[in-house]
Amino acid sequence: MRFLITTTLLSIAIFTNAQTSQTTTELVMSMSQRSLVMPGYQTELKALVARQAYEFWKEGNVEPYVSHLNVYQSLYEANKYLGYDSVRNMAYNQVGVHSNTVTSVVFGNEENHYYSSSTDGKILKWDLANPRTIPETAYESDKIIQSIEMSNDGKVLMAIFYQEGLALIPTEKNPQEDIQVLEDPQPVQAATFIPGERKYLMVAKTGELILKGFDAQSEQVGKTALKVNQLKVDEQDGTIYAGTEQGVLEAWEKPYKVKESPIDDIMKNWRKQSYFGYELGSFAINCLDISPDGNTLAIGRDRGDVILWDIPNKNLIRIISGHQSTVTDIQFNPKGDLLLTTSRDGTARIWDLTDSRKLPIILNDHDDWVFTGSFNPTGTQVITGGGDEFIRTWPVDPAYFAFRICAMIQRPLSPDEWDEFVGKDIPYSVTCSD
Repeated sequence: MRFLITTTLLSIAIFTNAQTSQTTTELVMSMSQRSLVMPGYQTELKALVARQAYEFWKEGNVEPYVSHLNVYQSLYEANKYLGYDSVRNMAYNQVGVHSNTVTSVVFGNEENHYYSSSTDGKILKWDLANPRTIPETAYESDKIIQSIEMSNDGKVLMAIFYQEGLALIPTEKNPQEDIQVLEDPQPVQAATFIPGERKYLMVAKTGELILKGFDAQSEQVGKTALKVNQLKVDEQDGTIYAGTEQGVLEAWEKPYKVKESPIDDIMKNWRKQSYFGYELGSFAINCLDISPDGNTLAIGRDRGDVILWDIPNKNLIRIISGHQSTVTDIQFNPKGDLLLTTSRDGTARIWDLTDSRKLPIILNDHDDWVFTGSFNPTGTQVITGGGDEFIRTWPVDPAYFAFRICAMIQRPLSPDEWDEFVGKDIPYSVTCSD
């Protein structure tokens, strides 16, 4: 009898907790949505409702797979109007000096500085800690800059020109430095640095994979019949990966052998060759990144999805879908548990790779295609840029947004506001009490 009573009480407790969790989740989502639809001129109320939803959410008795997305978006939208520059029509996390599409953002070895490139031919150096300061012009050209890459040591930038060559630009303006601006006029499809070496790899317009030193000495290490969109070199074993317009992932392992493999031969005997390829479908592969532990290759495609590829076992892990258009850029965070993607659908997304059921955080405040994105070196912030000519910064943790609201607003929700937006049946508490 005692066992029956104990079991019944436990069942009631579990049921009650489930009901409470559902009710709190619904409250968090409702308050987040009401904050989102509130007009920007109700700045303080919009922010306080979002902040109170965050406080209910962080208490933990909330369904985890939906509400974090609503909380993040409402907090961001509220912060956008706190300190909004109405003269320049710019939010607090927005900077813009480029006069055309932002094509790349990359960090070097300075934690608070990053570089951006644009089709306007400029590379600008920004101070992440002081976003409204005028950026330094690191390089300027009359050519269209398709993308930029940073060497592992942070000392050299590579500017890849559209349908032309490339330039190597020292990031440290030191007259004693032996690296000067080096322009390579050979037209390229794609190019990247070789990790840990003063060399870079390029794919010529005619398909040769050429390894070059900064002294311009070159060595052909492969050949392709396909159109290459991006190159990535594995730091661990030197394997070269190429994402192609035809939807094939190509790879060359050390020791490299100069051998062209026609498309029809891609799946034949690849295990016995330096070169091998995987036909992943007819959708173009636009971007690649390798996880920090070297085990996973992330592949962004025209289809709007991401393929996660097991490098050691050479097989598919899973496909991540969500974007409504081409994935344009992709990057793992420093820990390897998050993945950033950008897309022509006008959004960037942060995916939690530890839990496939969790919805991504959607960064959707650009007014055009988003072409580029990057985590900062600590993984706490994301930088994005695109066709609207602006660069935006985003914290990964919504706690930053919540803290900023309380730092800028010197009042809590009033009792009447609490009754309207939270509910009369929920005991009143002071927003921003911690």
